[in-house]
Amino acid sequence: MFFRPWTRWASVALTWIALTTGDLLQAAEPDDSSELAAVAAGQLPTSDDVDFLFGRPGWYFGISGGWRLPSQSSGIFDFTRKQFTVDKGAFDGSMFRVALGKSVARRVDIVFDLDLSGATVPSEYRDFLDDNYTPNDKSDDLPIMQTTRLRQLPLTGSVRYWLKPRGREIGRYAWVPNRIAPYLGVGGGTQWYQFDQAGEFVDFRNYDILNSLLRSDGWAATGHVFGGTSIKLSRRVFAGMEIRYNWSDTPLSRDFVGFDNIDLGGLQLTVGIEIVG
Repeated sequence: MFFRPWTRWASVALTWIALTTGDLLQAAEPDDSSELAAVAAGQLPTSDDVDFLFGRPGWYFGISGGWRLPSQSSGIFDFTRKQFTVDKGAFDGSMFRVALGKSVARRVDIVFDLDLSGATVPSEYRDFLDDNYTPNDKSDDLPIMQTTRLRQLPLTGSVRYWLKPRGREIGRYAWVPNRIAPYLGVGGGTQWYQFDQAGEFVDFRNYDILNSLLRSDGWAATGHVFGGTSIKLSRRVFAGMEIRYNWSDTPLSRDFVGFDNIDLGGLQLTVGIEIVG
């Protein structure tokens, strides 16, 4: 499988940002030691004195949205682009994600994600027209039209490793969030998909035009890697930017006999917020 050259460079660039942002900005962060001296000594300040929590957060909830760029590298996509007026990138589209995470160590989280994405692409045959004539329809050379739709719903779990901790513990009581914290991760799971084509199709045995619905759906295993950066908005709310690439393929149904596995992988770029508790 592959993804387009410009997305490859985007992946490299954003991963580099995730790896370096925390170190570059670490020197710019203020020293909280003087403000938290009372905490370390067992004297608790009020929330107005310093932005802190009582202990490291144990969980978080996140929502995010962004753009998904399917790799579209399998035979069914090649055939669709060749026969119909469907261009490379036609299935790129928006996506939505809900995440629930649990901190299991100072730098390690376990994350469970639910994603939703889809695209609907109208098209017509590139090389064929409907030239049938009937008394009630004097038009001819009409386009032969159809619609292709791809839907995906991944359910995954991941391990997220913080290259710089999201926050630091001061004394026995206080946890102070860092302004910026980059991370990397890996995970996998399963995804439900649906690929269908509906409309008019040419029967190449006799060149009749048929109205049909062709569909393949089911579940497929998936794996992914990702990197991103968390940015503090308040002591409990963080903004985030993430880049993720996933791999997945599965056999098509009998409606698409003769094709190899459908490629369900692709690149994802998302932004969102997380609330810790």
